[in-house]
Amino acid sequence: MEREEQALDEADRQVATLLARIAGGDRAAYEALHRRLYPRVYGFVLRRLRDPSLAEETVVDVFVEIWRNAGRFRGESRPATWVFGIAHFKCLAASRAARRSKRSAVVATEREILESMADSRDAEEALAARERVSQVKTALEALPSGQREVVELAFVEGLGYGEIALRLGVAEGTVKTRVSRARSMLRRLLGGDESPWDREDA
Repeated sequence: MEREEQALDEADRQVATLLARIAGGDRAAYEALHRRLYPRVYGFVLRRLRDPSLAEETVVDVFVEIWRNAGRFRGESRPATWVFGIAHFKCLAASRAARRSKRSAVVATEREILESMADSRDAEEALAARERVSQVKTALEALPSGQREVVELAFVEGLGYGEIALRLGVAEGTVKTRVSRARSMLRRLLGGDESPWDREDA
């Protein structure tokens, strides 16, 4: 028992000496401390975080903290207690950061899914609209030239029946007849659906 206490005291003295040298910027002392304590610190951190990758990152943080703050060790506690105190607080910080990251990932994933769904709907609606326009163009091209002409003047250029009659040099009644026949034919060509011009009156 006495031999163990003496060995423990010697180990503490060696670590304290290394910390003092590290405080003075001794890189060799830092590397010696790292070799000496890394296995114990890693085991300590891994038991708490249960994530080897995160544990590795956290141990790096622990030793960076030791390098930066070795001068703060005043010998008021055992050197190992001071080192593992740093490891403990680094584990707490890593756990909090991991939880925040997971929450952010969930929120980001939900947002991406919703945006993807919205984009998908928009794409489908745009595709449907393009297909509809293509169908209408095909139907217009299938109209007799006289009917197609009055439809374009009435519903594309927005002219009234009287203006169309004057432009084409025909009676206004003829224009109305052509428009009516064009509407009927467009309904048939578009599969019985309402044509774009059935909701308007020129």
